[in-house]
Order: sequence, then structure tokens, then C-alpha cells
Amino acid sequence: MKRTERHHLKEDQMAHGLQGLIKLAQEYRREIAIVAAAVVLAAAVFGVLLAFRSYGRSARSRAVGRVEALAAEAAQAPEKLSELESLAEKGRTARLAAIELAKYWAGKDDWTRAASYVDRIPSRPKDLLYYQAQHLKAQIALGRGDFDRAIAIYAGIRDEKPEAYPLDAALFHLARSHELKGEVDAALDLYRTLQADFPQSYYGYEASLKAGKLEVRK
Repeated sequence: MKRTERHHLKEDQMAHGLQGLIKLAQEYRREIAIVAAAVVLAAAVFGVLLAFRSYGRSARSRAVGRVEALAAEAAQAPEKLSELESLAEKGRTARLAAIELAKYWAGKDDWTRAASYVDRIPSRPKDLLYYQAQHLKAQIALGRGDFDRAIAIYAGIRDEKPEAYPLDAALFHLARSHELKGEVDAALDLYRTLQADFPQSYYGYEASLKAGKLEVRK
């Protein structure tokens, strides 16, 4: 077959295929229009969802910044506490505001007020704020002399090994709780574990100092 004939044959095949597509499109144009409209609608909805998500993140960031600013200001201007308390009542920053209020009162050794705020933190979700609240509960227990409760809280965190709370921090505070209770051997064992397993961390370094002091005392 000559080159020209092959060329014309390919053109005929393409023309035939194109006519078939046109005919198919005409036959199913209603269905095609529905599908096209659905695709356009889905794209529009997806765009709106992205816009709302972006706005939500921006609003949350501003709200968190406001809570942190008020907590810092309250140290020098206690009148700011009322605004912080209102934020702790409800909304997306309620847990954070309650934790900051608990920190404020714990810093003043007012364990009752501190506990009243930290007890508001629900048991779910078990995120960073939840474990900050657990840490505060243990610190409040230590402030009240309830060493067993503090030990139970930190032991629970150690056993859970959550990603939201560093294991070395849980072990250090657990050791310190045993030390404050007078259980020197238990505290020393934990300090040595920290010293061996986390030699490069802050708590590993502090544990080495604590272990040295307790060994001298023994």
C-alpha cells in the first residue's frame, strides 16, 4: 500500500472515530451535562470547605494567642483573670483557659482554686492539654501532701507512654514524688533509669544530679 493511501486510510479512521464520538455525545448529552454539573458542584463545595478550614485555623490561632496573652498579663494584672475565666466557660479555648487559670492559682499555692479549674478538663481527647491537666493534678496533690495520688498519676502516664507527654518527664516527676514521700530507694532507681536511658535529655541530666545527692544521703 502506497504511503498516500495509508495516510488517507488513517484520516478516514480518525474521521469515523470523531463522528462516532459526536454521535455518542449527542445521544447522551443529558447524562454528560448532569455529570459535568456534578463535577462543578463538587469542586465548588471542596473550595468552600477549604476556605472554612483555613478560616477556622486562623480563628483558633487568634483565640489561643489571646488566652496565652491574658495568662501572661494576669501575673502582673490580676484583673485580667475575669476575662480568662469567661474564656474558660465555653468555646474552643475553654480547656486551655482552664489550664492557665489552674497554673495561676497553683503558683500561689491556692490548691483548692487550682483544682477547681483543672478538674474541668474532660478525659477525652487524650492530647497535650489532657496530659498538662494530669501533670497539674499531680502537682496539686504534691502541694497538698497527697504523695500517693501524685505517684498514681505519674505512674499512669508512664504506663500509657503517650506521644503527647515525654516519658522522661513522667519518670522524673514520678521519681520526685517518691523522693518527697521519703521513698528514697524507689526514687533512686527511677533516677538511675533516667540517667541511663535519657542521658542527653534535660530530665536525664537532672536525674543524674538527683541520683548523686541521694547516693550521698544513703
